[in-house]
Amino acid sequence: MIKIMKFIAALTGAVLLTPAHAAEPMVVDPVVVETFVVTTYMNGGVGNDEERMMHRVAHEFPLRLIFSERKDDEFVASVSVVIFDAKGNPVFALPNAGPMLYVMLPDGRYKVSARFKGLTEIQDVTLSGKEGRDLYFHWKGKQKQ
Repeated sequence: MIKIMKFIAALTGAVLLTPAHAAEPMVVDPVVVETFVVTTYMNGGVGNDEERMMHRVAHEFPLRLIFSERKDDEFVASVSVVIFDAKGNPVFALPNAGPMLYVMLPDGRYKVSARFKGLTEIQDVTLSGKEGRDLYFHWKGKQKQ
């Protein structure tokens, strides 16, 4: 980023030093640098067939999140999830996750934030090796009558 800034400063200086009598002014387009993270994930688990299918492929994903509520551990969906790397940069976000979310991420330390019905739970996780990690997010909520 510093090299880009120096390059832009050099171009700006060159434009400022161009004689006023030059035929055409030099036009410099701004340089835009963006980080775009793409990852594979699987979201679902609603219904018995979908839940079984997700369990069959679970070992292929290093991070597996499961969302539930109440004393009966009923699965929940519509969970807003954001995963941050060790530097605090968001590397994954899904506004309507659940009840199961599997995410492909490289080895490293992450902070996972899950928000459901206005309540946020945060968990730290370290991914290393082929084993993978399961994180359970549970909101107590009200028990069914």
